[in-house]
Amino acid sequence: MGPEFAVAALPMSALPWPGRLVVPGDPGGGEQAVFVRTSRSTEVPGPADEAVYVHGLAGASANWTSLAGLLAPTASGYAVDLPGCGRSDPPRQGDYSVKEQVRVLAAVISEVARGPVHLVGNSLGGYVCTMLSARHPELVRSLTLISPAVPDFRLTRDRGADARLAALLAPGLGRWVEPRMRAIPADQRVRGMVALCFGDPSVVTDEDSASAAVEYAWRSELPWSQRAVLEQLRELMKGYLAPTYRSFWAAAACVTVPTLVVWGTRDRLVDVRLAQRTAKVFPSSRVLVLAGVGHVAQMEAPGPVARAVRALWSECEG
Repeated sequence: MGPEFAVAALPMSALPWPGRLVVPGDPGGGEQAVFVRTSRSTEVPGPADEAVYVHGLAGASANWTSLAGLLAPTASGYAVDLPGCGRSDPPRQGDYSVKEQVRVLAAVISEVARGPVHLVGNSLGGYVCTMLSARHPELVRSLTLISPAVPDFRLTRDRGADARLAALLAPGLGRWVEPRMRAIPADQRVRGMVALCFGDPSVVTDEDSASAAVEYAWRSELPWSQRAVLEQLRELMKGYLAPTYRSFWAAAACVTVPTLVVWGTRDRLVDVRLAQRTAKVFPSSRVLVLAGVGHVAQMEAPGPVARAVRALWSECEG
């Protein structure tokens, strides 16, 4: 797989990888413009492998700047903004269902990649990537899940959850909640997200926070930005309540490609105690648990994550 990383990981405040809008030629009907960032190495031009990175709830493709940079010499990367997120258009007819996200992601992979890809997902993105891997095995070479949003109804305050979260799932409250979410100053939202998602908030510099605040402020002006977060959350909860044969666990049991499950011991959103259970469901898996790390290990500890991902990808050579 080549030598150890020659350069340090890019800081979180670094300019994200460049991107473009992709409108996949999907015979399923309609046009869905999806923003895709591309990470490529100048030292190893045109690596044979390709990777697709999928962000979590309230996230965007820029969440992968550091990890995709470290892995660029091994695989050309495509970081996707899910419909309604980042710089992607909102989904047609307001369909934020996991099924629709899987359909769109599969169409994007078919459009931008030459063949099966290494799929990497965080949180909600991990859930979507698992469902895609089960439904479209021809598109996937390996699967990496970073704190995937696996079904877990235990809303305990020690994990950063708030029982009032359930109130946000009521469809009738959307019009009340959205303007209040939009009114929260960008810098305050960033501080809240850092405290919730990072195991050690001190790793986020003032420069990192300022850069993130600019991005949050820009996205908050999009008329669909708050709706997207609430609708994706509701659809995720619907997935948790799906019949057993359509559940996350049923899909995971059907994924036969090598799988890496990454978790941080200070994850306040999805309990690290679910790591071993999650990995055991996948037929071919391994686990990496990172001490002191939170929900977004690809941002907080890109080096250790990149080393584990490269080891996983090495199994797929040949």
